[in-house]
Amino acid sequence: MAGEDNIVKIPYGPCTVTVGEGEDIVKFDGSENLQADGGEVQLQPQWTDITVIDFGSSPIDRKLTGYQGHVTIVAAQEDMKILDLALAASEQITATEGGALVGLTDSKIGTSLRSKGKKIVIHPRNLAADDKSMDIVVYKAASDGDFTKQWNQGQTNRSITLNIMPRDGFDPTKDGNYFYIGPTDPNAEP
Repeated sequence: MAGEDNIVKIPYGPCTVTVGEGEDIVKFDGSENLQADGGEVQLQPQWTDITVIDFGSSPIDRKLTGYQGHVTIVAAQEDMKILDLALAASEQITATEGGALVGLTDSKIGTSLRSKGKKIVIHPRNLAADDKSMDIVVYKAASDGDFTKQWNQGQTNRSITLNIMPRDGFDPTKDGNYFYIGPTDPNAEP
């Protein structure tokens, strides 16, 4: 039917958010983990003004100096993997070496936030799983926020904000250091 593809791609409803890779995945897909509220991704270019005396303080150009941004997820439930994701300045406690995650403790002073960064894939649920045309992929992000636990008579959700940083193997002289949108990773090995 003519125009059917355009109707399907109207943004609507929640997204599946996959954080991490391999065995380290935390997936908010409405099955494995639930979201209590909609999420958000923000990608904000950072600019510096280029000025010349001929135009006073009015910029004649702006040059890109990097990106800032975040991905916010509101988890409807809690477990140790979700708490670990929410508080990047933590270390996992396992029952045995390489065993099941049973708790968290604070990271040592001087721990790198980059070491805690994870890949994030945001996929609109109204698209087929194999339709990556509107996926947003953030190469590396981690929480640098604080931890607050509340108790009351209502539902208490876990808000997780992951701040973006350049990918591993970044090259500021080339494109594709923070994110890509669509099915093709510009940094994929041929």
